[in-house]
Order: sequence, then structure tokens, then C-alpha cells
Amino acid sequence: MTLNRFHLLFALSAVMSILFAGCGGGGEATQAQSIGPQAQTLAWDPPQTYVDNSAMDPYREIDYYEFYIGSDPNFTDNEAPVAQVAGVTNVLNPDGHSYTQTLTSEFSLGNLLPFTQPGAVYYLSIRAVGIDGLKSGFSEPIIWDLT
Repeated sequence: MTLNRFHLLFALSAVMSILFAGCGGGGEATQAQSIGPQAQTLAWDPPQTYVDNSAMDPYREIDYYEFYIGSDPNFTDNEAPVAQVAGVTNVLNPDGHSYTQTLTSEFSLGNLLPFTQPGAVYYLSIRAVGIDGLKSGFSEPIIWDLT
């Protein structure tokens, strides 16, 4: 996979959503999506194509996702992720002897709380990292309001 192809990957901002405890979101937003302290899970649809519409196999091409939080919505390559999660998870089958691979599409926001302070507002963004180490662009930031 070439650097350009992977950097073109992944319009995650179009597919990223937030699952709330006990309720689904509601209504359309004309501004950046915002979540409150009750949000428990960040969810997304793993990419199936590159931005140039060429096919990709996320089972074979995505190594992991990186998670970023900050007080500014403009993330740069100089920033370090605060968390990572594997792109593919091996789930033990009911037979107890074999595994099935599943694409990762959720992340518990509780894992990010040690990097936050109550009463603050943060921006969340994620990016995919390929098995070759190349990274996608940052997803459109989501406002995470912990006030």
C-alpha cells in the first residue's frame, strides 16, 4: 500500500457516532457533533474503501486505531495518541477451541478519563494505522463536554 493511498483512506468523520447510555442520539446537528459526560462508547464503521474508492480489506490492512483528545480541535502529526485499540479482535467461538476475527468498531470512553479533568471540554479524534505503519488523516473532531 502506498503512502498516498493510506493517507487518502478513511473519511471516519462521516461514519463516527456516539452511543449514549440508555438512549440514542436525536436530531440533526449543523455544527460539530457534541457529546456530554454521559457518553460511554465511541463507535464507528470500519472503512471498506480508500477515498479514491479503491477497495481495501480492513481485516488485513488496518493494524490499529489511535485515539486523540485535546483542548483544541486541530490535531497534528506531532501529537501523541492517548490510547490505541487493535483493528481486528479474535473472539473465542462457542466451541472453546477456535477464534473468529471481528473488526473493531467501538471504544469505551472510560479508557480516556485518566487523560481528562472533570469540568473541561475536549475534542476527540481517531485515525487508522495500517499494518505497514502508515496513518490515515484525523477524523473530524467531536466535542466531548465533561462539564
